[in-house]
Amino acid sequence: MNIQNPPRRGNGAEPRGRKPRRTPKGRQVDPKALAEVQALLTDRSRRRDLLIEHLHLIQDKYGYISGAHLAALAAEMRLAQAEVYEVATFYAHFDVVKEGESAPPPVTVRVCDSLSCAMAGAERLLNDLPKALGPNVRVVRAPCMGACDRAPVCAVGHVQAMQATAASVAKLARPDTHAHAIAPGTDFERYVADGGYRLLRAALDGKRTRDELIKLVSDAGLRGLGGAGFPTGRKWALVRAELSPRLMAVNADEGEPGTFKDRYYLERDPHRFIEGMLIGAFVVEAAEAYL
Repeated sequence: MNIQNPPRRGNGAEPRGRKPRRTPKGRQVDPKALAEVQALLTDRSRRRDLLIEHLHLIQDKYGYISGAHLAALAAEMRLAQAEVYEVATFYAHFDVVKEGESAPPPVTVRVCDSLSCAMAGAERLLNDLPKALGPNVRVVRAPCMGACDRAPVCAVGHVQAMQATAASVAKLARPDTHAHAIAPGTDFERYVADGGYRLLRAALDGKRTRDELIKLVSDAGLRGLGGAGFPTGRKWALVRAELSPRLMAVNADEGEPGTFKDRYYLERDPHRFIEGMLIGAFVVEAAEAYL
């Protein structure tokens, strides 16, 4: 068999590799945008799990997130620009402005158009608000805001107008509208006085074993309500059987129309959620837990 080698290029020398790039791949970092991002972050941690919080800082400061700010934030956090862009464009509250696009007006009103709000008059609001608020306010559709019991709902920034009308939204439609923390119905002192955190303390002190806690939730018939109704005790046992490290995340984002029970309890009895989360993390031996 006659096997011929491929011809050499040029003067017979082997093809050389490509020269290394002089600049990183993707959009180049603008020094002004980088300085602005650094001024916002100050001494905050650049951990990757804080990406959403840092995006909110930019959005709240400028009213939108420019492509230059995205590139600067990626460089500052040592993340790929594509990763930062994907997160920023996934959430409705972030307004990403690409190069060549115009920035949005200083105020944006988001009108929930999920089933509950649509039945309560959201379409009428979408029609009336642009005329009532004028050209300096942008009115856009938004997905479920988890307040179906008080539909229709609109949001200016992080402030929600429940059972919204054109008049009530007009009072909020200002650039200086900011949300304030809700005082819980049951605070830490009240929760502890009523016996809160005792079970968690007993577990941490070795007075309750992980197997005992799994049996408790199994005997109680506790199940997930995400559709499958999977037994919680069985789920904890399966997670414990997996190799470590293990992490625990509690999804409190109610994005399904008609669901608002998590918000109701988180606002009124948050420490019950926190204790339950920590007990679950203890049972499955999770190194970290996120809410």
